[in-house]
Amino acid sequence: MAQSLLSTSLRRGLMTAVAAPRISRAAFSATHRAASSLFPVNVHGEGAGTKQSLSVAGKDYTFSTDTYAALGGDDTAPSPLVYALASLGSCNQVTGSIVARDHGIRLGKWTVEVEGMLPTEVLVKGEEGVSNWESVLLKISVQTDIGGGSSDPRFQHFRSEVERRCPITNLFKLSGAKLTSEWVHEAL
Repeated sequence: MAQSLLSTSLRRGLMTAVAAPRISRAAFSATHRAASSLFPVNVHGEGAGTKQSLSVAGKDYTFSTDTYAALGGDDTAPSPLVYALASLGSCNQVTGSIVARDHGIRLGKWTVEVEGMLPTEVLVKGEEGVSNWESVLLKISVQTDIGGGSSDPRFQHFRSEVERRCPITNLFKLSGAKLTSEWVHEAL
């Protein structure tokens, strides 16, 4: 019953999303506020133990999660921890592409590395507190047509706009994790 209600709700949501007018790129720019514009994202998961298969409403692809053997999993798929860090890196690249279009910047290759340090006392041992990343380091190297290197004011503005507009960056920041980012400009 719950599954059919979920499926019906997702179908209604997708039909509404398909019928809704397209949101222009300007609606997400720094100069235009679109407070009433929402982008729906729906994920459904099923599994047992530490393994889960996930799907995205309206998409043909699925993905799986598991966890490390040290945490009781079989390590057959990336862990949610890996997906969290991968989301941070890839969301910066996607957001960077949107910001670049808004600001007339041409982009080339991106290289992204993310490293997180997660204390295990709460997650594994059940100690008091909240399980959260102690620190996360995001390293980005991106080719642009901006002259002047990494310290150029246009590149610094591009970087700050990406970090301001990236929902996953803000999710990490608002969680209280110490997020450090290092951006390197490469000539296109």
